[in-house]
Amino acid sequence: MEKGIVVEVLGPVVFVCRYDGDHIAVEKPYACSLLGKKYRTGRPVAGDRVQFVIHSETVQGRDYQGVIQAIEPRTSLVERLEPGERRPKPVVANLDTLVVVASVGAPPLKPGLIDRYLVCAHHWHLEPLLIINKWEQAEEIDLLYVRLYEALGYRCIMASAHLKIELDTIKQTLEGRHSAFLGHSGVGKSSLLNELFPGVQLATGELSMQSQRGRHTTTASRLLPFEHGGFIIDTPGVREFGITGIPSQELSKCFPEFEPYAAQCRFQPCSHTHEPNCAVREAVEADELAAFRYQAYLKMYSEIRELEKSAY
Repeated sequence: MEKGIVVEVLGPVVFVCRYDGDHIAVEKPYACSLLGKKYRTGRPVAGDRVQFVIHSETVQGRDYQGVIQAIEPRTSLVERLEPGERRPKPVVANLDTLVVVASVGAPPLKPGLIDRYLVCAHHWHLEPLLIINKWEQAEEIDLLYVRLYEALGYRCIMASAHLKIELDTIKQTLEGRHSAFLGHSGVGKSSLLNELFPGVQLATGELSMQSQRGRHTTTASRLLPFEHGGFIIDTPGVREFGITGIPSQELSKCFPEFEPYAAQCRFQPCSHTHEPNCAVREAVEADELAAFRYQAYLKMYSEIRELEKSAY
């Protein structure tokens, strides 16, 4: 039995590299099958640690080099809800850092989507890192948002894959860590990773000139290991990120700036949506809390409540 880590999942084929807990073998990954096995955690995703047996076999016309026998317990799992769906879709597992990749210019900075990723990081106790790509196109409003996020305690790196700005800082920050790049389509995740991992040559795409939206060039999550330990998982770009797995009464805890005010609310617990004498709402009205963050909270809270109601 070998210990491995899932580096990519393409349909029924799960690609696995041998992994000793510190370093990922740089050999060509093994194409593994599940052979109809059912796991309590569902199908494996990039970042999963697995136990597998190496042997060649042909199943339904596909050549496999190994069989996954078990998925080891996960330390974290990033999931999202796709539009119109109720069952969450697993994205990546076993991270310690969640890297939110955004851009300025085209596509523009989208604080509402950034906040959803940050909520996910807080829920899973992952260290958040915000990378703003295409910074050479930044305007005053972009800098204002960055300063607001920094004031909340989030680390921000203003970078440019095109001009090779702050690439060394990104590499030094993430080497030795288990991280994933998440972000809107077209923000340049693959372009940044092509600079960080020369020779990988991930596909990149142009923006739609009409919609200024990115085209999906990454179709499956793919794990890229650093030479001296750690990895980054490239994930497909999304235009929506549905929150899942967070009870509505726990959502406010994923907005750390709410905490000092929440303790002063008249009603405990308080949803911070309609209750009288809500200190959080009063702080927003007094410009002590950022209104855009509170609006993001209200939208996510409403979505979660709808899901909770439909579950009963």
